[in-house]
Amino acid sequence: MSHGHVLVVEDDDFIRHLLVEYLKEQSALEVDSARDGVDALHCVSIRSYDLVILDVMMPYMTGIDFLDSLQVMTSDRSVTTLHELPAVIVVTSASQEQIPNGRIEERFPAMVRAVLRKPLHTDELQRHLSRLLS
Repeated sequence: MSHGHVLVVEDDDFIRHLLVEYLKEQSALEVDSARDGVDALHCVSIRSYDLVILDVMMPYMTGIDFLDSLQVMTSDRSVTTLHELPAVIVVTSASQEQIPNGRIEERFPAMVRAVLRKPLHTDELQRHLSRLLS
């Protein structure tokens, strides 16, 4: 059983709702959600998360822009909730050719622990949750 505090960042209301409900049913997790990177930055500035499940293509601020901003926030002493970077599972509908896994993982090695493709497979997600939140 996984334990921890998770933030789901997904602009598609249906997918975000499904992910939140799945996480709450399958694990002993506290789960919050955000519609885009801007909303997610607000969440991480006021609360600490063990894991962020992050969509890449979103309006206002992409997942990549969120990750860039999160790295910068760790050096901001006024952000008291961000003592350490959360683990991140990136979720994208882009193909491996459009956004190679290695490129994201190499750019954000301190955060990105997996890149999953949509449609998500719950067994694969659960495997990563167990590994990251045990």
